[in-house]
Amino acid sequence: MECDVLIKGGEVIDPSQGLRGVRDVLVTGNRIAGVVEVVAEVTAKHTIDARGLLVVPGLIDLHVHVYPHSPFGLEPDPLCPAGGVTTMLDAGTAGSFNFHVFRREGIDRARTQILGLVHPSCMGLSAANLGELLDPRYADPEGVLRTIDEHADVAVGVKIRAGAHIIGAGEQGWSHLRQALQAARDSNTWLMVHIGECPMSIPEMLEHFEPGDCITHCFKGGSTRIIDADLRVFEAVAEAAARGVIFDVGHGSGSFQWETVEACIDQGLPPTTISTDLHTRNLHGPVYDMPTTMSKFLMLGLSLEDVVEMSTTSPAKILKREGELGTLRIGSVADVTVL
Repeated sequence: MECDVLIKGGEVIDPSQGLRGVRDVLVTGNRIAGVVEVVAEVTAKHTIDARGLLVVPGLIDLHVHVYPHSPFGLEPDPLCPAGGVTTMLDAGTAGSFNFHVFRREGIDRARTQILGLVHPSCMGLSAANLGELLDPRYADPEGVLRTIDEHADVAVGVKIRAGAHIIGAGEQGWSHLRQALQAARDSNTWLMVHIGECPMSIPEMLEHFEPGDCITHCFKGGSTRIIDADLRVFEAVAEAAARGVIFDVGHGSGSFQWETVEACIDQGLPPTTISTDLHTRNLHGPVYDMPTTMSKFLMLGLSLEDVVEMSTTSPAKILKREGELGTLRIGSVADVTVL
């Protein structure tokens, strides 16, 4: 057998194939050429000794901020080898006025694959302490549709931060949420909603969600969370998860509370996807990287297979790229992470 790269003797975990076991992974060009029982007769241009290590599909982080002209934006490529992430989803750092700049100076220049959600505010997250939709004049729902249409290969959905201090309270907050939901419908994509101290309750919000829409920061604390004061998961939350609404971790600086996540897991509500919400203010703690975030869920009792699935196969399906990403199937893109 011949290949360009041989990843030899690692414990392969590929939830897309229900596979766990010691295998050799063969790569030719930029594609997976084989995942086989460990064999001696392989000729490879380059061999990686993965004995004693885990070999998984390239990790997919469904929530990062890497637009270079935002105060939150990180350089993506140094994070990839350090954290094993091969595909990142920028969660609405750019809006209709600056997504083309993000495309030119961020997405197209990076070796890491970057996809993006478009912010309903025309300026995106251009300032650290500015509520980007407190002034309704910044809302640009038509621009969201235009941006997704013009960048359809990388702009895959819509993201809004639904905190009253960001989008406004009362009817103004509801109006912005409805506009974001409608933009997702009209663009045939999906909506990610950052839950902060929201102008509406989580059950009220979920009434308007369709399968494939997403709550990020799902295990946050504070007054607006997915559990009630008695730590019980809202019935509307459990029902939404059952009908395909996504509950994404989005760890962040202050959006991961042990009390919340333990209560949810104990009641049978694990996350759909594990993500970091990495940005300039949490890279050096408390987030650090994707494997650190994944490890917390191992400590919480989830299986290694489930944690890998939530970080590979599940986000690939959400991005509608399950045939190419989040898998080690023969012929898929050779995005491979060794841990």
